[in-house]
Amino acid sequence: MKQSIKRMRKNSIFFLPLMMLFILHINCNKSTGFTNSVFIAEAVSSKIVPLKIENGVGTGNLTISSAYTVNGNVKVDFAVQGADYLNEYNTVNNTSYSLLSDSAYTLSASSVTIPTGNALSNVLTVSVDVTKWSAYQTGKLYVIPVKIVRADNGIATIGGADIALIQLNAVINLTTAQIGNSPGKRWSDGFNVPASVFTDAATGGPHNTYTLEGRFMCAGIFDGNGEGNMWQNVVFAEPATWFHFVSDGKLQPNSGPVSSLVQKLTLGQWYHFAIVHNAGSITYYINGTPMLTSSYAPRTGTGDFGHSSGSAKLTLAEYRVWRTARSRNQINNFMCAVDSTDKDLVAYWPLNPNAPGGVLRDVSGNNNHLTLGTDNLSKITPVSGVRCPGN
Repeated sequence: MKQSIKRMRKNSIFFLPLMMLFILHINCNKSTGFTNSVFIAEAVSSKIVPLKIENGVGTGNLTISSAYTVNGNVKVDFAVQGADYLNEYNTVNNTSYSLLSDSAYTLSASSVTIPTGNALSNVLTVSVDVTKWSAYQTGKLYVIPVKIVRADNGIATIGGADIALIQLNAVINLTTAQIGNSPGKRWSDGFNVPASVFTDAATGGPHNTYTLEGRFMCAGIFDGNGEGNMWQNVVFAEPATWFHFVSDGKLQPNSGPVSSLVQKLTLGQWYHFAIVHNAGSITYYINGTPMLTSSYAPRTGTGDFGHSSGSAKLTLAEYRVWRTARSRNQINNFMCAVDSTDKDLVAYWPLNPNAPGGVLRDVSGNNNHLTLGTDNLSKITPVSGVRCPGN
């Protein structure tokens, strides 16, 4: 275990180019001093091995490979690592993985065999059913750390690929909110965000770091409000910046255009956005990819989102505000749902009209509930069957 952790510390900064070692192994013989080694084939480029689950269930496979073919059957034993290993891994790599309970998964065997004359083992199948574990929480990132613990004939493992963190990637079915126009008008007035969201309670000033994020989709055409105002399709606006798209469907932050990067949004397609403030700069993300970074001076005050002119038919889901600058990995890993009890959340609005409190409720426990715009919306339509990821 100690040796594994030491290797892990080294790999947290620089990942060993394993493929080069494999090529060396394959092209060298025993007379040059090289001996055969084994590794988890799926963990060659990364320890993180995704396993998709839908409706709580899913399966994945692991295989063991050797650097070159074996002269006799080689049995390779596995063991699932516990909380001590995962806690150390999270500390070293600044991650927040949770250990999946052994009541929620099964391994098809505790060992596999590389047959004589081959360099690849039979398949180890990992079957997951989180419905069998009552403590499972949507929005947490669960892993099963599977490690090679022994191979026949004293064959060694290749460090960095002797363990796989099988990561559960859950497909979540959401109900979302489609915003209707204000009565007698061709725009929707959106939601108002209280000033407490953008105020550091300890200082009374703005947060030194924060992240805004959510998902949006346009179900109608990109047009104006009939009065020459062609740009009121607001994804998010806070006291010092905003992010919206213009009438031709191009994204536009107030810090500069990104239309050269995102030529045009596609109707009916869901997008994830994030706005990250850190150390005097702000970065805009779409679908987990940073699009633009510029200087930024935060301010306190109210915010809003969902203002829409014409018939863009904004549909919104999973809006959140964090008091931290979320990393790119965090943004990508938690697009679909998060743990509502996370201490870094300032506000969390799932925007599910069918849930208690409807679209206005902050489920983070911080009571930063939304209010409707001054004109009030004529209608908020639930849109069910939205799969994330998938739509």
